[in-house]
Amino acid sequence: MGNALAVGGLTNLPSVEVNFGDYGSDFDFVPRIQLVTKGKYVDQGKITPGHYGVPQGEDEILDLGDSIDILPLAVRNKALDTNSDPPVAVYDTADPLYGLIVERAGQKDSGCMWGPSFLVWERDTGEFYELFLGNKSGRVESKKFEPYLPVSEERAAKFGVEPKGPTALTLTSRYIQGRYNWHVPVVNRCSTPVENLPDDAFVVSQITRFLETKSDGAGEAKNAKAVKKSRSR
Repeated sequence: MGNALAVGGLTNLPSVEVNFGDYGSDFDFVPRIQLVTKGKYVDQGKITPGHYGVPQGEDEILDLGDSIDILPLAVRNKALDTNSDPPVAVYDTADPLYGLIVERAGQKDSGCMWGPSFLVWERDTGEFYELFLGNKSGRVESKKFEPYLPVSEERAAKFGVEPKGPTALTLTSRYIQGRYNWHVPVVNRCSTPVENLPDDAFVVSQITRFLETKSDGAGEAKNAKAVKKSRSR
């Protein structure tokens, strides 16, 4: 297992460039963490609104509570269409389909989302997860993740900063009341370092796998046609 020194020394991690200023997986090869505010899991009493959870099937979700400590290890861009059959995930912002999904995300009940997708390590479960901040409130809060992400030696040299390892943060939520009521993620400083990572080689392998995941083009032509049709209305 790793330790605090090993985590602090993770400055040679693979990375891609994501412009956080733009924000106001296999389909997903790792389980996902999501902030739950309403829906079937709440209706079935599986989780409390405002808690973070890990879906484990159609009707089951692991309730992680209203506060989680995570170590953000990597980030990539992602556009997701859940209404396509099968769903389509695109990670390349230069892909025309990425732009179409982003445009469609502004339509009501489109099933489309876009934003930063983070690979994180969660302290209590000791597992890797994807945290996809694909709605407007998530994209806005995602900017606050940037100081906690690792800075590789290559990127440090490019931007004239010091390389550093990832830093733990605590995720909570805030309840928003308005025409619609929902919970939004909130980034907080974490006072206790996350030290229960696997060895550095395994962490690097997971990051590499995460960043090199190719867009899931299944149903791409069908989806692109549907998106174009919706634009012409």
